[in-house]
Amino acid sequence: MTQGSAIKLQALLDTAVDGIITIDEAGLIQSFNKAAERIFGYRADEVIGRNVNLLMPQPYQRDHDAYIANYLHSGQKKIIGIGREVQGLRKDGRIFPLDLAVGEARIGEQRLFTGIVRDISDRKRLEQEAHRRLQELAHVSRLNTASGLAAGLAHEVNQPLTAIISHAQACLRLLQRGELDPELFSESLQQIARQGERASGVIRRLRDFVKKGESQLAPDFLNATVRDVVWLMAHELKGHGVTLELALQDDLPRVMVDRIQIEQVLFNLIRNAMDAVAEVGAERKRIVIATRHDAATHTVNLDVRDYGPGIAEAALPRLFEPFFSTKREGLGQGLSICRTIVQAHRGELSADNAAPGARFTVTLPAPPA
Repeated sequence: MTQGSAIKLQALLDTAVDGIITIDEAGLIQSFNKAAERIFGYRADEVIGRNVNLLMPQPYQRDHDAYIANYLHSGQKKIIGIGREVQGLRKDGRIFPLDLAVGEARIGEQRLFTGIVRDISDRKRLEQEAHRRLQELAHVSRLNTASGLAAGLAHEVNQPLTAIISHAQACLRLLQRGELDPELFSESLQQIARQGERASGVIRRLRDFVKKGESQLAPDFLNATVRDVVWLMAHELKGHGVTLELALQDDLPRVMVDRIQIEQVLFNLIRNAMDAVAEVGAERKRIVIATRHDAATHTVNLDVRDYGPGIAEAALPRLFEPFFSTKREGLGQGLSICRTIVQAHRGELSADNAAPGARFTVTLPAPPA
């Protein structure tokens, strides 16, 4: 390349909004445009001729030369032509996130690698802020859900407490009469312990559901989550005269989820289904929850179907919009939060009419093991 051509090329590179860095086969920087100077804090004359690994934090700095050597030896393109998110190291020592795309070119006998970099610090900050706001909204939504569960949970706690009181009073009577029958005494104490554990379990579930914390993904069996939610809502369903049926596919693969958040989605969908069947006849006061594995798409699907009047066609496209509600007293946040939660799990929440009634489907990724 002539000197004039090189000057024109550098002038062109300097107009680019993204950082553009070229290196040779030894990893030495050959060009460094103005955008790269702004991103990394170095002047071009400070880095040209130096190893590009000075722009990387450990362990990438240590391993970079080996990556190049391996590619030159094997020809296997692990990163060439593929965009990815990596970390960069500024001159002042700060580590920051950036998008990197690497290309390869030959100029005469010389082989060059071109890296196009974009600082994504602002985007990551916005993502973190959006995540924080979602956590706050989800927590408020869980508190609202828990308040609705209060009557049912009070009933679930009251039963074991009544049994505990009854057995404790029986033990006192035995003591007062001096009838210390070891077998009867032991049985009563065991019942007290069992019923205490039962009450403790109800309170623990409620505490876990409403607690505030960071999202934690872990492998989970969706059917178990469904059964837990149905158990917590059993009293409420019975009070509204609603029959809930389960059609859960056996041997579902596990999905990576925050269980509390998926429980929250399911609570909301069941509540919506209960509202949908509130005004229909007793024979249609039904909700069916089904799970199924789609091996072709590597997903697990969860359906919540009601047998109510269905969703107005005009409302379907807007159903998950914030502040849109089909209920007079609704705030229009429940389904919007549910979809955001599911999408944060790389899944999707959709709705359609099932004739009769409506069906909401949660689709979650279940990649093969």
